[in-house]
Amino acid sequence: MSERSATEAEAVAIRAAVARLRAGIVAIVVGLFAGTGLAVATLWLVVRGGSNVGQHLALLRFYFPGYTVSVLGAFVGFSYAAALGAAVGWCTAWVYNRFAGYRSGR
Repeated sequence: MSERSATEAEAVAIRAAVARLRAGIVAIVVGLFAGTGLAVATLWLVVRGGSNVGQHLALLRFYFPGYTVSVLGAFVGFSYAAALGAAVGWCTAWVYNRFAGYRSGR
């Protein structure tokens, strides 16, 4: 494989082809998915019931103060998971855009 530099036309084509992520949109989407996932899991366990409801999911109370496996806990968990998911989504998009910009010469 030969090493050669890209021509100006090729460089423009590469820059146009590399998709850049909007960090705010990625943050909203990942936050909503994370929050909804935790809320649905919590509500599923509440509806299912039993003697020891959600013993493993209840361990999240150590990371999310106020979270319990209950209907109210589903809303508290949604808030925490949405905020954490949004932060992770934003950081992931930011890092991706930095690497995409570096690789495409922006």
